[in-house]
Amino acid sequence: GDSRARVIYEDAFEWISVNFGEGGAEGVHERFDVIIMDALDPNTSLEIAGGLYDDSTFVDLLFDALTEQGVFVVQLGRSKMSTDPPDDVGRFKDTGLMIRALEKSGFGSIHTYDEGHSEFHMPWSYLVAFKDYKSRAGWHRTAPEVQIELRRRLDQTKSGKPILRYFDAATMVSYQLPSKAQETTYCRREDEPWECDEYVGVDPEYVHLPASEYLKVGKRIFGEHASGRGLFAKQDIPYYASLALDENGKAFQIPPLTWSVIESLLTWAETNEDAIPFVEDEISTVHTFVEGYGHAAILMGAQHMAVDSGVMLFMNHGCSDTYNYGYLSDEDRAVRFTETNVNVDNLDDVTEHIINSASAYSPVYERNLRHALNTGDYALRDIKEGEEVLTDYLAFSGDPDTWKEEVRKLKGLCAGAIVGQINEYEDSRSEESS
Repeated sequence: GDSRARVIYEDAFEWISVNFGEGGAEGVHERFDVIIMDALDPNTSLEIAGGLYDDSTFVDLLFDALTEQGVFVVQLGRSKMSTDPPDDVGRFKDTGLMIRALEKSGFGSIHTYDEGHSEFHMPWSYLVAFKDYKSRAGWHRTAPEVQIELRRRLDQTKSGKPILRYFDAATMVSYQLPSKAQETTYCRREDEPWECDEYVGVDPEYVHLPASEYLKVGKRIFGEHASGRGLFAKQDIPYYASLALDENGKAFQIPPLTWSVIESLLTWAETNEDAIPFVEDEISTVHTFVEGYGHAAILMGAQHMAVDSGVMLFMNHGCSDTYNYGYLSDEDRAVRFTETNVNVDNLDDVTEHIINSASAYSPVYERNLRHALNTGDYALRDIKEGEEVLTDYLAFSGDPDTWKEEVRKLKGLCAGAIVGQINEYEDSRSEESS
């Protein structure tokens, strides 16, 4: 036989319990990078299948049997239709139990997708669960990234024809978006997820104010000195009004790969500045624009950036809890983090209330990532004509890995000890030209 494979004829639940359960033979078997399971069609409510998910013990064992970057894959049966009931009831009840068990066990990112070539005479659904949240970066790779990986890992045919009949990079990218039916049935849950109201479209009852009528860019005074540009109210802005929603969909989106390439190029250019000075100058201009005006997030697993394309990019940080525009849930209002009171050593609080990461499982989030990143803010109180519109830059860091450094910078800015990145760049260019 093939030495790369080992076949074990045993009860799967018992085997994984013995080898990875409490008191099991720890260390005898290496943990798995990938576990692929045929789930006994959980949507058919077979007694043996339901028993696996009513109690999270089995899913906890799967979690423990995976490496830190491990992936769990399972088929879910026929794809959902928009007329189906939610997972809480009906034929998909066991699927719902399994997804909740995966969330409870600690899987960081859970995705479902549909495939029409499984030869079941109807589209079939599959679930992919990543143990670590950051692994979702692999799920959200661009088509070129996937294509390069397929080329590297697959044997090439002698004819030159693709070795895969139904799968390629474009197909993989299509899996990133759950179907509309998955989103619809998810939002039919008895305890309707909050994002179903927040991210599925824009509520027409909200007050939406156009930037051209309510906002203007002007010189900002910080302390006793002029300090770059700021965004000011041209007329009174009422509490809970949203600004410039027509521009939010036009924001520049810099995906993880693009941003990592820009940062790598900047490092290379700075190292070789003497040999090729103009390259460093041009790349640093792009980097400063994105980092200075943009906001970061890890919705795709790795840091990506978004920069408003209109006047909203001139909105400054409100130091010491003076910001008047943003988003606050009831829980956030009770905490009201600022650069002065946030504990940078307690990332649990930071992640829950500030850093914008996706839910472990939410077809709504996956279908509306850009909407989630660029909408939802509103006036936190009445803003008077001529008053500067300020937001909270704590939410702009978006990445736990750079969180402490970002807070340190905000503290320095608010204390007047350092200048902002855009001002620093413009001052340096002014000195070079004089």
